[in-house]
Amino acid sequence: MKLKGIPQWPVYSVAAWVLCGLALFSMLALDRMNWRKGEKSYIFTGSRVPKAPKAQIKPAEPPAVAVKKPEPKPAPSVKEPVRVQPAAAAPRGKVALIVDDMGNSLEALDELLGLGEPVTISVLPYGPYSRETAEIAHRKGLEVLLHLPLESLNNHDSEAGEEGLIRSGMSDAEVRKLMADDLDRVPHIKGVNNHMGSKVTADEALMRTILEPLKEKGLFFLDSRTSGRSVAYTVARNMGIPAESRQIFLDADRSNGLIKERLLELFRLAQKEGRAIGICHPFRETLQTLKENIHLLEGYGLEAVFASELATRGD
Repeated sequence: MKLKGIPQWPVYSVAAWVLCGLALFSMLALDRMNWRKGEKSYIFTGSRVPKAPKAQIKPAEPPAVAVKKPEPKPAPSVKEPVRVQPAAAAPRGKVALIVDDMGNSLEALDELLGLGEPVTISVLPYGPYSRETAEIAHRKGLEVLLHLPLESLNNHDSEAGEEGLIRSGMSDAEVRKLMADDLDRVPHIKGVNNHMGSKVTADEALMRTILEPLKEKGLFFLDSRTSGRSVAYTVARNMGIPAESRQIFLDADRSNGLIKERLLELFRLAQKEGRAIGICHPFRETLQTLKENIHLLEGYGLEAVFASELATRGD
């Protein structure tokens, strides 16, 4: 179709130029938009400004206003579980068992070792197995004492025919010589207790002479208390020697029933006083009673200890 009076070609040329201009403008606008977004741009690459990361802007804090804090509400009453502190273990009473007159038989030593408890054995210096008994007992963990023969008031010593016996009429030199011999015959000893001695232990001056070597060697003394007149314990304490006294004889009567009664008496005394020392002998009845009843220590809340643990120093 032809428009009258208007040449055809200029119209088409103008339209073409307009369209081209629009296209170019659109292209420029899109490329600039991409450039501003930090995306790929073809025209503005030379002066592209990198896209800055968005700043983390904290909201402005409101101005501080003095506001009275409400009183905290009491927490709801919740019953806390009661925490019971474990009670401290009650101190256990201590019992020391001393078996006198050892050194005449190794069978008795075997039975004492079989008890499985600390036992103190007191060895006579001139028994046929004295040294061997002391050696085995020490090796097996028992405590060893010298069972020192001292003169008695009722001549028991003459009946026993004791060697190494210290008598009241001896000079200081004779006493020291016998003490040295007796101490040498029983190895590994921790202390000394008297065998018989009701006459000697009542003599303060003689006991001082007897006890001097013990102090020199760091040994303790245990008074067997064969007489109520004994001053041996007091003299030892006054000399600064660790010392103790026997409380109960278990087998003055060799009846099994009576030995057990005395053993339980010893346990009750240890419960009451916290400590007790009993002396017995390697009689068949005594060994049997100990074997059958030593387990009662636990029921009485007691522990067996060596005699040296109970010996105290006087100074």
